[in-house]
Amino acid sequence: MEADANAKSYDEVSGPQIEAGSQFIRELNLSLGDKVLDMGCGTGHLTKYIADIVGPDGQAVGIDPDAERIKIAEEKSKEVGNLQFCVGSSVIGFPHDTEPYYDVHISTNAYHWVPDDEKRITYRKHIDIPGDNGNVEKIGIYTLTQEGYRDMFQEVGLFNNVVVDAPIYPYRYESFEEFKRWFKATTRQDVETTKSEDLLKKFVTTEDDGQVTFKVPCIRISACKN
Repeated sequence: MEADANAKSYDEVSGPQIEAGSQFIRELNLSLGDKVLDMGCGTGHLTKYIADIVGPDGQAVGIDPDAERIKIAEEKSKEVGNLQFCVGSSVIGFPHDTEPYYDVHISTNAYHWVPDDEKRITYRKHIDIPGDNGNVEKIGIYTLTQEGYRDMFQEVGLFNNVVVDAPIYPYRYESFEEFKRWFKATTRQDVETTKSEDLLKKFVTTEDDGQVTFKVPCIRISACKN
């Protein structure tokens, strides 16, 4: 029941992630007919956005290891023919993970949750597919260090045109209570019970009208395969 409640809460308060992710997706210039994998899709808002862009001849597949979030995503997308959701990950598998099926791989606000020892598995699973030559790989918004991801891409050695930047996305909340609810749903931790004092000092500002601004430091990576 707790997992179900958390998934519903996340679906209700994930507006900041949706706004930032939509901005990133618009910059990718996806084409009609593209087959796109959305890794760490949550409750599927952005996957549906992708499906609308690629049109009925394209396909959007969302995967997430959280079964309750996938359940919500499926319930909201029953009438969408080019949209599919599955419980999955690079470790446990996902549709077409052994073939050069997808034109674009996208991930937003997800890779910082992947354990470090699984990150290279994730890159290999989504990138180093036998026979997959020239497809564009787009790897989205993360909250890890810029240098760390650059080093990881260099180790993989399969990319050209790698662009790494560090935009700041200002997320706005009507109150600190709303921010706390978002934090709980996103991280599964309470602000009061985590080592969040430095985070609050650095990134959270309470405005004169009571609204809260959370300026999220992100790493954004866009890369094409050699």
